[in-house]
Amino acid sequence: MKNHNVLNVGKLSFGKGLPKICVPLTGEGIPALAAEWDFVSALPADLFEWRADCYFGDPLEALPFVEERLGERVLLCTVRTENEGGKAGISPESYERLVGELIRQGKFQLVDIELSCGEERVVRLLELAKARGKAAVVSRHNFAATPPEEEIYETLLKMKALGASLPKYAVMPQSPPDVLALLSATWRAYREIGPVITMAMGPLGKLTRAAGGCFGSCLTFAAGKNASAPGQMKAEDLKAILEDLCLEAEKGGSAL
Repeated sequence: MKNHNVLNVGKLSFGKGLPKICVPLTGEGIPALAAEWDFVSALPADLFEWRADCYFGDPLEALPFVEERLGERVLLCTVRTENEGGKAGISPESYERLVGELIRQGKFQLVDIELSCGEERVVRLLELAKARGKAAVVSRHNFAATPPEEEIYETLLKMKALGASLPKYAVMPQSPPDVLALLSATWRAYREIGPVITMAMGPLGKLTRAAGGCFGSCLTFAAGKNASAPGQMKAEDLKAILEDLCLEAEKGGSAL
């Protein structure tokens, strides 16, 4: 292994111990977000993802409300575009402006930046995030298929080379070999650049949400009041599985 950095964000250490459980917040308005927070605040989540693209209105107006509710808990702020499976139907230029303003105005610790907005925009947003003391997840989502293992691996390395704190790749498997391809690419990338985030979506991909940490994936998403992607498990169930797998993985000398 060439590099195995541990990324410290708030009180969390990504790449050390159990994969961190992230629960999404997807409320369409302030009342919905308040009710959602009442539900998820007691779940075994290590951090939360605010899906700003799900908010009906100006996310910049809702940001203080979300941050106030979370307090010191780690928040990942995400604007997911339609091309990546989200609800934000905006141009790459508008995406950069919105994410940039969220970075400037927010106190959150983690921001998601989509690779598909273009490498130059990614680099500008990464530089802005760094200047504001924020770590960055650079992400790519394929809701139609699973690319070849080599493509997943090379993309994760490219994300890291651009400056990502945590590279992320999510795919939609069509067969068990697709799941194996993702896990193999995850393990190879982990050994080369340290912790990454990967998952296969849908029922066939549930295995990766629970066992991805054994291959170097340092974060997994679980459903709160609502799921933000197909295949997310309940947070309570996922926590129990992770704890059981971690004990076995430690005995076997895996990534955990």
